[in-house]
Amino acid sequence: MQQMYVPGIARVFFDSIQNGRIHQADYVAVLNGSWALAVAVCDGAGDDPDAADASQISAQIAAAVAGSTNSSLEGLHAARTYLQRRNEEAPPGQEGITTAVVAAITPGGLDLAWVGDSPAWAVMRNGTVVPLTTPSCHPCGTPCNVEERHEGTTWPHRRPFTLTDDYARIVLASDGLTAHLPLSGRADHVNAMVDDLARLAALDLDGEYVAASLLNLARSGRGRDNTTVAVIDLSDS
Repeated sequence: MQQMYVPGIARVFFDSIQNGRIHQADYVAVLNGSWALAVAVCDGAGDDPDAADASQISAQIAAAVAGSTNSSLEGLHAARTYLQRRNEEAPPGQEGITTAVVAAITPGGLDLAWVGDSPAWAVMRNGTVVPLTTPSCHPCGTPCNVEERHEGTTWPHRRPFTLTDDYARIVLASDGLTAHLPLSGRADHVNAMVDDLARLAALDLDGEYVAASLLNLARSGRGRDNTTVAVIDLSDS
């Protein structure tokens, strides 16, 4: 388990597991930039080196740009440009695509953007769990990933938040975290995960323990997917 502490903003606990996959196609990047603390979680589509390459490139670039601009949107646009260049130069059949959820955090502010189905939630001071992303589309289905944009709608998906004192903890993840859910819950895994998070990410639990517990939950999921979790404990001062 890795962690980063940024005084006055947050402490982040983060890790990825390969689980039952041959390749690790998840990647998380955490960067204390000049304008924001940036956290990017990416989930490459597939179980191959190209998916792994796409997720690593995208997470690193998205976090670097989001941290230096306080714009998760700018982070994803920069990652898209680089990933498109990478895929244009790749041999046929070796292109890589990936989902992403990117958070840029400042005192009192959260800028969140995402593509694909990687989710995010907030744990409030009263213990309530609030979905921050909306159920989006899998990168292997409707085009919505770091390289491909939706037709006729906003890309990437974006929501800015004012972080009032009601917000205590943010959880970002790849969809491997929700693979244990019944198939009926997978279509809306963001809302279907709320009860599990209310129990496993309760505020009386240490952030590092929460991250480890969520990864343990992911180990029980169907297909034993790559899984990444970032638990962001917001400073209360």
